[in-house]
Amino acid sequence: MEMTTRQLNSLKNVAVGTLLATGTATGLFLVGRHFYRRIVSSTAQKHSLDEGDPATLAKQLKMAFENDNYFGWGSNEAAIFQVFNQLPSKTMYARVQKEYMNLYNRNLNADLEDELSSDEYNQLITILAGKK
Repeated sequence: MEMTTRQLNSLKNVAVGTLLATGTATGLFLVGRHFYRRIVSSTAQKHSLDEGDPATLAKQLKMAFENDNYFGWGSNEAAIFQVFNQLPSKTMYARVQKEYMNLYNRNLNADLEDELSSDEYNQLITILAGKK
C-alpha cells in the first residue's frame, strides 16, 4: 500500500509541527529555569552580608575555595575550617548547602571533596559530627 502525496505532506506537517512544539517548549523551559535561578541567586545574595546567615557562610566557603594565594591555586583551608567551626548545628550546615546551591548552582559537598585532601575532608566530617 503506497502513500499518496497528500498523506506524505500531512505526515510531514505533523512531524514539523511536533518538532517546533518540542523546540518551543524546551526553549521556554530553559529560559524559565534561567530566570528562576537568577531570582533565587539574587535573593540569596541579599542575605549574604548578614553575619551568621547561611548565605554568608556559603559565600565565605566559595571565597575560601578561590582566594588562597596570589596565583589563585588551591584553597584557603584555614578559612574553610573557620566556617565549619562557626556552624552551630548540622541543620545550619544543611541550610548552608542549600544556599550554596542557590548562589552557585553547585553541590557544596562535591566542591569540598574536590578542594580538600581526604584528611582535611575527614576533619570536617568530625567537626560536623560533633554538632548537635
